[in-house]
Formats: sequence, structure tokens, C-alpha cells
Amino acid sequence: MEMKGNTLTIVLLVVGLIVGAGAGYMLAPKGSTTSEDGVNTVTVETLPLEGKTIQIGYICPTTATLETSMPLVKEIQEIDNNEYANLLGYDVEFEWLVDDATGQAAIHLEKVQGFKAMDVNVFIGATWSSMCQASLSYCNDNDMLMWSTGSTSPLLAIPDDNLYRMCPTDLVQAPAMARMMESMGIEAVILIYRGDAWADGIVNIFVPEFENNGGVILEKIRYAGETTEFSNYLQTAEHIAEEAVAEYGEGKVAVEIISFAEFVTMITQAEDYPTLYNLPWFGNDGTVLSQQALDDAPTQAAHLKIYSTYAAPADSEKFQNLYDRFFALVSQPFGYYSACSYDVGTIFATTILQAQSTDALDIIPLQAPAAFDQFGASGWNRLNEDGDRYASNYQIWAINDDASSWEVYGLYDGTTDTVTWNTEILGFVPESR
Repeated sequence: MEMKGNTLTIVLLVVGLIVGAGAGYMLAPKGSTTSEDGVNTVTVETLPLEGKTIQIGYICPTTATLETSMPLVKEIQEIDNNEYANLLGYDVEFEWLVDDATGQAAIHLEKVQGFKAMDVNVFIGATWSSMCQASLSYCNDNDMLMWSTGSTSPLLAIPDDNLYRMCPTDLVQAPAMARMMESMGIEAVILIYRGDAWADGIVNIFVPEFENNGGVILEKIRYAGETTEFSNYLQTAEHIAEEAVAEYGEGKVAVEIISFAEFVTMITQAEDYPTLYNLPWFGNDGTVLSQQALDDAPTQAAHLKIYSTYAAPADSEKFQNLYDRFFALVSQPFGYYSACSYDVGTIFATTILQAQSTDALDIIPLQAPAAFDQFGASGWNRLNEDGDRYASNYQIWAINDDASSWEVYGLYDGTTDTVTWNTEILGFVPESR
């Protein structure tokens, strides 16, 4: 926070002793108070947010994600934001308002409009790019600031808009996915993916990345995001898999799913398609750390593993401390996107107090500088010219053999464009093609 002179922890800034009641009244700044002792008039400027409750919005993409998002936001993020303000001597209270988009982009927009009606103009939006895309024009037109901690679609990499993203885009993740499969010796891939901005963006980058290194895309199977029955899609994939295994050999053909929570239903139904079910399956940040997969489809999850890329957080004491606090609350790992959420919360608290305003137009110019200066739980928060996080390394997570948890099986290094596997936990040495 930027303060003048030596007044870093002073809440009330005395701006002048004005002699004469008339002069004191005329020169008193907005938000000031005056008092008289019979001789002098003392003018004291009060901070605009003094004594106020500062409301910030938070929208979960699905009802299921409330299970972990609510404790993160209300029992960690909100508490720390208030402790931060208190340490600096501010008489304010941060209150996070958590809502749920129920898996629908249109509902996400309704929630954003609801925040606006409450005069809540800054919020963390959903982690789904489709939801951010549905709400972006409204935010731009109505002077709202939306951060996302999980939207990665390159289609939303737009300079000078009102969307900021604390995660790297799929311009980085898609190559990591390609190298992950290549390092496993995969030569041909069946793509099964959602029909939305997020998945389309990944496919548009992944396909040329994989093909340019000699890989073959056998089929692109695109399904509607609201799909709950995958039998037709899986039957198509089964026929393709049978022919591909005969041509390329065992272990050379794989499935890449670009999905959200619906992949749990997909892998449950996939058990009825033997060739497909016995291929290596890969995912990405939409599948990683799914508790629903462990709870609802443990047998299938353990069998398929679902090797998934996930941006790697910084190895720091701050991250570990938050990991321990979060795990104590929900008994689940504290991941990169949770760390990103925490970091955005810190940036909100910092810039709102600095600007002494909850008006999005006042704090938008402070977002990139604050991010640049912050080494948060997820690492250095530096943004690029589009307001998106700079590139990151990617961990490779997969479900362990007894489906008790997700574990880190490997790492993609963005600097060297290579993958290193933990062969001890993997159980074998992969043969790169």
C-alpha cells in the first residue's frame, strides 16, 4: 500500500489547522469533520471507507464446488483480509458474498447482475471460461471488475477489458498436454471434449501441437456441455479405438478428455466399452483433483488414472501454510487454483484500501501493478498485456491405485518443453516416442 510521509499506520490524517470558522468550513475536504474549541477550528479528513463493510463477490461454477470454495473464501480468505486491514489500522470489514452458477453460463450472468443490483462491483467469477465469456460484456458495459482463477481459454485473452485472470492460458497448457502424451509414447489420440469456449480453445492449440510432432488425431468428438448420457459418443470412440489399436499397437493410442465434472459420468459409462476402457486416458485442469471422481466412480477412476495437467504453484512456506489450513477444513488438497483465489483476494484487499474505493473504475488501474508486486501463494502474480497470468510449469496429477487421492506423477517444464515422470510412483519407465 502506498502512503505519504510517515503516516503508514495513521487512520485519520490531520490535513490542517485552519484559523477562523469560515475558512475551516470552506476548506474542509469531502468526508471531513470539524471541531471548535472557541478559538480554533480543527479540520480532520476521514478515510472514505472508514467504518464500512466492504462486500466482494465470489461465484462458484457448480453447486459441488461450494463444498471446498465456501471454507476457502469464508474461513480463510475473508479472515486473512480482515486481519490484514486491521494490522494496517483500518476500521473496515471485508465480507465475501459466495454464490453458485449451477453449471450454467446464463445463471452466472444472472449472479453478476445480482451483484450489480447490490452495488457489488468487484468479484471473483467462475473458473469456467464459458461463464466468464457470458458475463464479460455486461461487466465492461456496467463498470464491474471480474477476476477468474481458472478460466484459461485463449479466446478471452483480450487487452483493456474488465476481466483479469490469475492463471496462465491454454496457450501454455495445450503444449504441456501434448508433451505429456508424447513422453508416454502416445502416437494417436481420440479427443472427447465439451462444446464451449474453454474446450474449443484448448483443442485449437493442442491439435497442431500434437500433429506437428508427428502425432495423429484420430477423431474429434464434441459434446454439449449439459450432456449426461455419453453412450453414443463412447460407441463411436470404441469403433475408432479398435481400428487404431490394430494399426498402432497396444499403448500407442490414447483418449484425451477435455471436460469438467461430467467426465465422472463419462468414465463410469466407458466401462462398457472394453477397448476404449483399456486405453491410457488423459485430462487437464478441468479433470484434475476431482473429489467427485473418487467418491462416485472410484473403480473406474483408479483404472483409468486420468493423467491431468495442472499449473504448478510455487514451493513456498506461504503455500504450505495455506495447504495445511485448507486440508484441516475439508480434507482435500489445496491446489493451484485455490492458491490463485487467495492471491486475488489479497489483491482486492490491497487495492481497495489503497484507492479507498469499491468502485471498479478506481481500482482497475491498480490491478496489474499490485499483481506485479505480489509473490503470492501461487507464486509471482505478474500479468501479461492481456491481464492474464504469465506462463507456468505444469504438474501432472493422476488418481492413485486405490482411488484414495490424486497424486503428482510428473512435471512439465515450460522452459525446456520437457516432461519428467516420477517413475517410482508411476510404477514403470515410460518410453517417449
